[in-house]
Amino acid sequence: MERQVLMITKSEDMVKLRALAELCSWDFFDDKSLLVVAWRRILEVLVLAMPPVEEKKVRRKKKKQQKKNYDPRKLDILDACVALGRACGFVGDFDDARRYYKRAKEGFEEQLGRDNEKALDATKGLIMITGTTSESSEKLRDLVKRMERVLGDENVVTLETLNDFGFGLQESGEYEEAIKCYERCLAGRTKVLKEDHKDALGALNNLGTIYGKLENYEKAFEYYEKALKGNEKTLGRNHPETLGTVMNVAII
Repeated sequence: MERQVLMITKSEDMVKLRALAELCSWDFFDDKSLLVVAWRRILEVLVLAMPPVEEKKVRRKKKKQQKKNYDPRKLDILDACVALGRACGFVGDFDDARRYYKRAKEGFEEQLGRDNEKALDATKGLIMITGTTSESSEKLRDLVKRMERVLGDENVVTLETLNDFGFGLQESGEYEEAIKCYERCLAGRTKVLKEDHKDALGALNNLGTIYGKLENYEKAFEYYEKALKGNEKTLGRNHPETLGTVMNVAII
């Protein structure tokens, strides 16, 4: 796979590039460092595909962008920056993760506006990779409120941020508030994505985990069992997510 990634050098080969980007998911790569390699290459090719802008046209272009601040090619680059920021954070390269998230945040705000969901999602990534858990939690609290106001409380990105906020609270030992976040997240995801969607099942698993920490094993088992049934139906009995839930049930 790494060799296939590095062989992509032609900027016009965008069909292959987009297909590769679809493969660059968390589930596909066992070695997450390859995920970083893949997205770095994708970003390089996307940047090379951008035509140069003549200096004398820049001022005229900026005036046009005041009306429509949108360039699909730039958005592809910024999407790759978000993916690369996430991958770098996963392997512990936090400096690069911050750099890519910051680039994405500023770019999306310029292209789409501060309240666009892509800009807000990049903002979330930057918050989560910067500062202590308690500092991030407070900023995520404010960001969730802002997202609920501008995107709506049933928006997928809002629900994902609510879930991340809940995890931050859980890590800080604020279990009761974390449970409220997870319950809201579960309700929203079940309504918007349906109950067997992997994100809804993830919310069930989170609730099982936190009730386990509180030694409320009956509740923990209830949520884990629901998550297990959903994972078996949606992903199959031998999928890593399913097997992970089996282990959680066994521990309880």
